[in-house]
Amino acid sequence: MGWAEALLVYRAADNFRGAALVAQDRTLLKLAATWPFVKVTPPLPPPPGEEVDWNHVWSNTRVDFEGWAQMTQLPPVAVLAGFEALQRNRLILPDGTLESWERLPKRRVAARLWERIAELRSRSTP
Repeated sequence: MGWAEALLVYRAADNFRGAALVAQDRTLLKLAATWPFVKVTPPLPPPPGEEVDWNHVWSNTRVDFEGWAQMTQLPPVAVLAGFEALQRNRLILPDGTLESWERLPKRRVAARLWERIAELRSRSTP
């Protein structure tokens, strides 16, 4: 069994509280958006049929916090605090992926980016 199958139960769960938390906090949104690009080394997945022990998996997962801080241009303390919030709320997964809500925040970020580009263009056009 691979991590995709082992974490299926976490991907399938509706986590509206967690998504709302990220949507209201720019730091968490930035950290969640960049999570798939962070160097993450999880332990070996459990054998087929064995349940995933969330705490055990995370305690044996290595995360490149320094690289994540550089990528997001956030202080290391903010990255660690954000990681704890995202991890405790099961928004990020130890295989380097996001929970199933990932498309929603990315669409919001993309929409905001295009709005900002349009705003800047309108200011520069006489």
